[in-house]
Amino acid sequence: MHAHSFLALVALALAYTYDFVNGFHDTANACATVIYTKAMRAPVAIAMSGILNFAGCILIGTAVAQVMTEVIPREQISLTIILAVLTGSLAWNLYTWYHGLPVSSSHCLIGSLFGAGVAAHGLHGVTWTKLGEVLAALAISPVAGFLGGGALAALVDRAIARLYPGSRELRHSQPRFMRWLQVLSSAAVSFTHGSNDGQKTMGIITLILASQFAGGGFTYDHVPLWVMVTAAAAIGIGTTIGGWRIIRTVGTKISREKLMYTHGFAAEASTAAIILAASLTGAPISSTHTLTSAVAGGTLPLHGREKLNTKTLSLIFSAWILTLPVAALLSGASYFLLSMAGVR
Repeated sequence: MHAHSFLALVALALAYTYDFVNGFHDTANACATVIYTKAMRAPVAIAMSGILNFAGCILIGTAVAQVMTEVIPREQISLTIILAVLTGSLAWNLYTWYHGLPVSSSHCLIGSLFGAGVAAHGLHGVTWTKLGEVLAALAISPVAGFLGGGALAALVDRAIARLYPGSRELRHSQPRFMRWLQVLSSAAVSFTHGSNDGQKTMGIITLILASQFAGGGFTYDHVPLWVMVTAAAAIGIGTTIGGWRIIRTVGTKISREKLMYTHGFAAEASTAAIILAASLTGAPISSTHTLTSAVAGGTLPLHGREKLNTKTLSLIFSAWILTLPVAALLSGASYFLLSMAGVR
């Protein structure tokens, strides 16, 4: 096998590895709240999340995948850039997973695309209008999550207060119907997570196929069905592994109060709605940032500001801020190292 073809296959393997890591890194998005409220047993919640991540990848089109193929000008895509992007993304994703920090796999990927593109072609190595659109979506989603989680938590808490007037203890004993609403909202987050995050890897795989295997009829504008299925399988299997380090952070360390069904439902339902809207419009947002912000937002109306764990939130926020530049630096450095090694 020609060395270049071998490296192209390595790039494909790295893309699927990234998809798998994205699955277990982001398991907390759907599972943390439903596990820590005891609405579902952990193995069942994680298995459900894996299945629905797979389904979301398959059923909600490829609008986000197409956007991912446009961040770097297509005529400038090279195997070296793709390998650098995947190396940088994987390195930071694994580092933050190890330390239990729920940062965005989307930020990792976008930062890596930027870093490798600039390292290869300077300021002309990035499609700035497309990058601006992506960064705007990434910035807006956690704000929307915080506001949505807070508003929905307040609304549901008020509705339950009317059902159980004069008894705050009864309200907070978590009515049974709220358990099933939380299970449904958890399922919705899993499905929509697959519809957005799974597509990002589809986009990278499409880049590899169109730039390295164009002779096989692959193009930038079409994601083959087998790519959709295999990428969905990778993120689904990764999800079933379960990222317990991050699940604990989201489930126990953002709010100082034990999670209730109301809190979990508000965070998950608002997150699912935001991710679905983004997937349908082709906006690659961060499901991690959206869910984490929604948990924090829901804490305020239910328990008050003093119950937010500011130490954990500051660590998460710091990791959020660092993700784009660190991923860019890692992928840029990877590009230079691969170029020095003669990879083209």
